[in-house]
Amino acid sequence: APPMVSVASMITVSMPSARAPVVTRARVVRRVLSQGGSTRHATTDRQGTHFRLMTSKLQSRPRLSRSSFVTNASGDSGGGAPDLSVSSGDTPAAKRPPKPLDLAIVPRPPLKVAAALAATGCVESSYLAFEKLTNGNVTCPLTGCQTALSSGYSMLFGQPLSAYGAVAYGLVAALCWWGAGLGGDVFGDSVSRLTNPSDELNEAANKYQKARGLACLAGAGLAGVSTYLLYVLAVPLGGAECVYCLTSAAISFTILLIATSGLSPKQAGNTAPAAIALYAVVVLTCYLAIGSSAAKEDAKTSMASIQLAYAAPVIDAKATSYSKELAGYLTEQGAKMYGAFWCSHCIDQKEIFGAGAEIPYVECFPDGWQRGAELATSCKAVEITGFPTWILPDGTRVEGEKSLVELAKATGFRAPLPGDALQTEDASSQLDSFLN
Repeated sequence: APPMVSVASMITVSMPSARAPVVTRARVVRRVLSQGGSTRHATTDRQGTHFRLMTSKLQSRPRLSRSSFVTNASGDSGGGAPDLSVSSGDTPAAKRPPKPLDLAIVPRPPLKVAAALAATGCVESSYLAFEKLTNGNVTCPLTGCQTALSSGYSMLFGQPLSAYGAVAYGLVAALCWWGAGLGGDVFGDSVSRLTNPSDELNEAANKYQKARGLACLAGAGLAGVSTYLLYVLAVPLGGAECVYCLTSAAISFTILLIATSGLSPKQAGNTAPAAIALYAVVVLTCYLAIGSSAAKEDAKTSMASIQLAYAAPVIDAKATSYSKELAGYLTEQGAKMYGAFWCSHCIDQKEIFGAGAEIPYVECFPDGWQRGAELATSCKAVEITGFPTWILPDGTRVEGEKSLVELAKATGFRAPLPGDALQTEDASSQLDSFLN
């Protein structure tokens, strides 16, 4: 009788990592018969026991991927059945070749032209900033240039607005020039590298795409500033014609147009929302920041242009005998009142004495007032800082308007009598104030 073939010797597990296929008992019997065995050997209890044990072991093994099963069909010694083995030899997957770079779908905007335009804007803005800082007059065929540069809208946070523009244009010029260089790396390569792009070439293409997107956002920002400045020329400045302002606006919108043409349809869809939002934010920020700064600058300019000629104030109240006596006493004792013709408190002080009372008054602006005007020499000598200021005979300094009773009490003059007529209060109330 042929030797009995053990089912366990036919199945070999080299590395368990997944469940092996279920081998039915009938298939094992047929394989044994094909090797010359008999049915009685395959159906014995002992064989059944071996089969059940082996099946339970196989089912308890961890699962393997289908790709890890390998059937070893090489013949064994003795002409037995081929080995059914499970192999865990994971061969490395073949590297997918890079996708060919199709230059037909890669936009190539003239970023060098955009860089040249931005550099021109930088030079123009630098010239305007220099003239603003040196209080010079710009060369302009129209009258609106100087109007725009001398307005409050030409300053921001105490610095010329054109200085910020020069910095912005310089950064955009550098960005566009960098993007143009990346485009040269992509389009200037050989055809063989383009049909089989290397990792370096694909990386350069990705950087070139990002540079085009950044250029579009930068152009949107410049266009936002130019939009607000065009509004300033048209509305607040009454349609002033500024060649430099219009040229700067043309440069900004041209850069935006060039950068937008360099976006693929997919990139344009992704970049457009951000560019529109940036444009709106820049316009709103300029309206708030430059507008508030312009209001402050205009206020300073209007104050600087105000000139007041000296004019003695007209006193409506009539002087009384008591006010005249007090004024004469103050003059005799050497007291003086320092004031300014435009000071409302000084006028009120004179109204208390009334017209006709010769108070010892010193005018600190006898030649009129304008921004930066100096005090009269007599006022500077005693360091007058506010109006009106009384300097009494004993050197006491009293600031602000005072009643007749307060001045009389401070200088030792007699108190008003019940029969004395006073301008601001009745005699009894002033007498009470003097005594208390």
